[in-house]
Amino acid sequence: MKNNRTVLMLSCLTLLLACTATATPLSLTPVVDPGPYYQQTTNNPCVIGDPSCQAPAGWGWTVFEAGASSYTDVVSPTYTVGQIQGVVGSTSFMIGVDVNQTNDVQTLGFFGMYVNGALVADYSPASPTPVPPTSGGGNGNGWADYLLTGFSLSGYQPTDEVYFKVTMPVVNDGREEFFLISTESPEPPPPIPEPATSALIGGGLIGLGLLSRRFRKQTNQ
Repeated sequence: MKNNRTVLMLSCLTLLLACTATATPLSLTPVVDPGPYYQQTTNNPCVIGDPSCQAPAGWGWTVFEAGASSYTDVVSPTYTVGQIQGVVGSTSFMIGVDVNQTNDVQTLGFFGMYVNGALVADYSPASPTPVPPTSGGGNGNGWADYLLTGFSLSGYQPTDEVYFKVTMPVVNDGREEFFLISTESPEPPPPIPEPATSALIGGGLIGLGLLSRRFRKQTNQ
Protein backbone atom coordinates (compact mmCIF):
# COMPACT_ATOMS: atom_id res chain seq x y z
CA MET A 1 0.00 0.00 0.00
CA LYS A 2 2.89 2.36 0.86
CA ASN A 3 4.48 1.78 -2.54
CA ASN A 4 1.20 2.58 -4.28
CA ARG A 5 0.89 5.82 -2.33
CA THR A 6 4.46 6.79 -3.21
CA VAL A 7 3.87 6.13 -6.90
CA LEU A 8 0.63 8.13 -6.78
CA MET A 9 2.32 11.08 -5.05
CA LEU A 10 5.20 11.08 -7.54
CA SER A 11 2.74 10.98 -10.44
CA CYS A 12 0.82 13.93 -9.02
CA LEU A 13 4.04 15.87 -8.47
CA THR A 14 5.19 15.19 -12.05
CA LEU A 15 1.81 16.33 -13.39
CA LEU A 16 1.93 19.47 -11.25
CA LEU A 17 5.42 20.36 -12.46
CA ALA A 18 4.38 19.80 -16.08
CA CYS A 19 1.38 22.09 -15.67
CA THR A 20 3.33 24.86 -13.93
CA ALA A 21 6.38 24.79 -16.24
CA THR A 22 6.85 28.12 -17.99
CA ALA A 23 7.55 28.48 -21.69
CA THR A 24 10.73 30.14 -22.93
CA PRO A 25 9.91 33.72 -23.99
CA LEU A 26 10.62 34.53 -27.64
CA SER A 27 11.87 37.90 -28.92
CA LEU A 28 10.43 39.80 -31.89
CA THR A 29 12.96 41.97 -33.75
CA PRO A 30 12.38 44.08 -36.89
CA VAL A 31 14.73 43.61 -39.84
CA VAL A 32 15.95 47.12 -40.67
CA ASP A 33 18.01 48.87 -43.35
CA PRO A 34 20.10 48.01 -45.20
CA GLY A 35 18.34 44.98 -46.59
CA PRO A 36 16.61 42.75 -47.46
CA TYR A 37 18.38 39.68 -46.03
CA TYR A 38 16.30 36.70 -44.96
CA GLN A 39 14.37 35.21 -47.87
CA GLN A 40 11.91 32.33 -47.78
CA THR A 41 13.55 29.69 -49.99
CA THR A 42 13.67 25.91 -50.17
CA ASN A 43 16.18 26.07 -47.29
CA ASN A 44 13.83 28.23 -45.21
CA PRO A 45 10.48 26.43 -45.48
CA CYS A 46 7.23 27.89 -44.16
CA VAL A 47 5.45 26.34 -41.22
CA ILE A 48 2.42 28.62 -41.75
CA GLY A 49 1.99 30.93 -44.72
CA ASP A 50 0.98 31.50 -48.32
CA PRO A 51 0.49 28.90 -51.06
CA SER A 52 3.55 30.41 -52.80
CA CYS A 53 5.93 29.22 -50.03
CA GLN A 54 8.75 27.01 -51.27
CA ALA A 55 9.88 23.92 -49.40
CA PRO A 56 11.87 20.71 -49.83
CA ALA A 57 10.03 17.64 -51.12
CA GLY A 58 7.74 16.16 -48.50
CA TRP A 59 7.61 19.30 -46.33
CA GLY A 60 4.11 20.64 -45.64
CA TRP A 61 2.81 23.87 -44.14
CA THR A 62 -0.55 25.33 -43.14
CA VAL A 63 -1.98 27.85 -45.62
CA PHE A 64 -3.68 30.91 -44.12
CA GLU A 65 -7.30 31.52 -45.13
CA ALA A 66 -7.54 33.93 -48.06
CA GLY A 67 -9.25 37.28 -47.44
CA ALA A 68 -9.37 36.89 -43.65
CA SER A 69 -9.38 39.95 -41.36
CA SER A 70 -7.75 38.00 -38.51
CA TYR A 71 -6.10 34.66 -37.75
CA THR A 72 -6.88 32.91 -34.47
CA ASP A 73 -4.92 29.87 -33.23
CA VAL A 74 -3.77 28.80 -36.69
CA VAL A 75 -1.73 25.61 -36.24
CA SER A 76 1.07 24.29 -38.43
CA PRO A 77 1.42 20.64 -39.44
CA THR A 78 3.19 18.41 -36.91
CA TYR A 79 6.88 17.86 -37.60
CA THR A 80 9.51 15.80 -35.81
CA VAL A 81 12.56 17.31 -34.12
CA GLY A 82 14.66 15.35 -36.62
CA GLN A 83 12.82 16.91 -39.58
CA ILE A 84 13.41 20.44 -38.32
CA GLN A 85 17.05 19.71 -37.51
CA GLY A 86 17.50 18.34 -41.02
CA VAL A 87 16.29 21.64 -42.49
CA VAL A 88 18.00 24.18 -40.18
CA GLY A 89 21.12 22.13 -39.45
CA SER A 90 21.02 22.54 -35.67
CA THR A 91 18.75 22.37 -32.63
CA SER A 92 18.27 26.17 -32.59
CA PHE A 93 16.63 28.35 -35.21
CA MET A 94 14.68 31.55 -35.91
CA ILE A 95 11.30 32.19 -37.49
CA GLY A 96 11.15 34.80 -40.22
CA VAL A 97 7.91 36.79 -40.46
CA ASP A 98 7.01 38.25 -43.84
CA VAL A 99 4.21 40.81 -43.50
CA ASN A 100 1.90 41.73 -46.39
CA GLN A 101 -0.18 44.85 -45.93
CA THR A 102 -2.07 47.61 -47.72
CA ASN A 103 -4.06 49.82 -45.35
CA ASP A 104 -4.26 48.60 -41.76
CA VAL A 105 -1.20 47.72 -39.70
CA GLN A 106 -1.16 43.99 -38.96
CA THR A 107 -0.80 42.86 -35.34
CA LEU A 108 0.83 39.78 -33.82
CA GLY A 109 -0.89 38.53 -30.69
CA PHE A 110 0.75 35.15 -30.14
CA PHE A 111 3.27 32.73 -31.59
CA GLY A 112 4.12 29.47 -29.85
CA MET A 113 6.13 26.29 -30.31
CA TYR A 114 4.79 23.05 -28.84
CA VAL A 115 6.72 19.83 -28.28
CA ASN A 116 4.72 16.65 -27.63
CA GLY A 117 1.66 18.84 -27.04
CA ALA A 118 3.26 21.13 -24.42
CA LEU A 119 3.96 24.83 -25.00
CA VAL A 120 7.76 25.24 -24.69
CA ALA A 121 8.42 28.67 -26.26
CA ASP A 122 6.14 31.62 -26.98
CA TYR A 123 5.80 35.25 -27.96
CA SER A 124 2.80 36.42 -25.96
CA PRO A 125 2.71 40.22 -25.45
CA ALA A 126 0.29 41.88 -23.03
CA SER A 127 -1.40 43.46 -26.06
CA PRO A 128 -1.03 42.62 -29.76
CA THR A 129 2.15 44.05 -31.32
CA PRO A 130 1.80 46.18 -34.48
CA VAL A 131 3.94 44.67 -37.25
CA PRO A 132 4.09 47.05 -40.23
CA PRO A 133 6.40 46.09 -43.10
CA THR A 134 10.03 47.08 -42.49
CA SER A 135 12.50 48.63 -44.92
CA GLY A 136 14.92 45.78 -44.21
CA GLY A 137 12.29 43.23 -45.17
CA GLY A 138 12.17 44.49 -48.72
CA ASN A 139 9.18 44.66 -51.03
CA GLY A 140 7.37 41.67 -52.44
CA ASN A 141 6.76 38.15 -51.30
CA GLY A 142 9.13 36.06 -49.21
CA TRP A 143 11.39 38.48 -47.33
CA ALA A 144 11.43 38.55 -43.52
CA ASP A 145 10.25 41.83 -42.00
CA TYR A 146 10.70 40.47 -38.46
CA LEU A 147 12.62 37.71 -36.70
CA LEU A 148 11.23 35.62 -33.85
CA THR A 149 14.25 34.33 -31.91
CA GLY A 150 14.84 32.03 -28.95
CA PHE A 151 13.79 28.66 -30.38
CA SER A 152 15.70 25.60 -29.18
CA LEU A 153 15.05 21.88 -29.47
CA SER A 154 18.12 20.90 -27.48
CA GLY A 155 17.51 17.88 -25.24
CA TYR A 156 14.58 16.49 -27.24
CA GLN A 157 14.58 13.20 -29.12
CA PRO A 158 14.59 13.20 -32.96
CA THR A 159 11.17 11.51 -32.92
CA ASP A 160 9.55 14.08 -30.59
CA GLU A 161 6.70 15.96 -32.26
CA VAL A 162 6.70 19.73 -32.86
CA TYR A 163 4.08 22.15 -34.08
CA PHE A 164 3.59 25.94 -34.12
CA LYS A 165 0.58 28.16 -33.47
CA VAL A 166 -0.08 31.81 -34.38
CA THR A 167 -2.73 34.45 -33.66
CA MET A 168 -2.88 37.74 -35.58
CA PRO A 169 -5.89 39.88 -34.50
CA VAL A 170 -5.58 42.27 -37.49
CA VAL A 171 -4.57 41.24 -41.02
CA ASN A 172 -5.34 42.50 -44.54
CA ASP A 173 -4.12 42.20 -48.13
CA GLY A 174 -1.83 39.21 -48.80
CA ARG A 175 -1.21 36.31 -46.45
CA GLU A 176 1.73 36.44 -44.05
CA GLU A 177 4.53 33.87 -44.04
CA PHE A 178 6.22 32.31 -41.00
CA PHE A 179 9.31 30.36 -42.05
CA LEU A 180 12.29 28.60 -40.49
CA ILE A 181 15.72 30.25 -40.61
CA SER A 182 18.97 28.70 -39.43
CA THR A 183 20.75 30.62 -36.67
CA GLU A 184 23.89 30.12 -38.76
CA SER A 185 22.49 32.39 -41.50
CA PRO A 186 24.70 35.46 -42.08
CA GLU A 187 23.88 38.38 -39.80
CA PRO A 188 22.80 41.62 -41.51
CA PRO A 189 25.67 44.11 -41.80
CA PRO A 190 25.48 47.24 -39.61
CA PRO A 191 23.38 50.11 -40.99
CA ILE A 192 25.18 52.46 -43.42
CA PRO A 193 25.66 55.90 -41.79
CA GLU A 194 23.47 58.72 -43.08
CA PRO A 195 25.30 61.29 -45.32
CA ALA A 196 25.33 63.87 -42.54
CA THR A 197 26.79 61.31 -40.13
CA SER A 198 29.45 60.32 -42.67
CA ALA A 199 30.41 63.97 -43.17
CA LEU A 200 30.64 64.46 -39.42
CA ILE A 201 32.84 61.38 -39.01
CA GLY A 202 35.01 62.47 -41.97
CA GLY A 203 35.42 65.96 -40.54
CA GLY A 204 36.39 64.52 -37.19
CA LEU A 205 39.06 62.31 -38.77
CA ILE A 206 40.50 65.27 -40.72
CA GLY A 207 40.59 67.32 -37.53
CA LEU A 208 42.42 64.55 -35.70
CA GLY A 209 44.92 64.32 -38.56
CA LEU A 210 45.68 68.06 -38.48
CA LEU A 211 46.02 68.00 -34.69
CA SER A 212 48.42 65.06 -34.88
CA ARG A 213 50.49 66.83 -37.55
CA ARG A 214 50.74 69.99 -35.45
CA PHE A 215 51.77 67.96 -32.40
CA ARG A 216 54.56 66.26 -34.40
CA LYS A 217 55.87 69.64 -35.63
CA GLN A 218 56.00 71.00 -32.08
CA THR A 219 57.82 67.88 -30.89
CA ASN A 220 60.47 68.17 -33.63
CA GLN A 221 61.25 71.83 -32.86
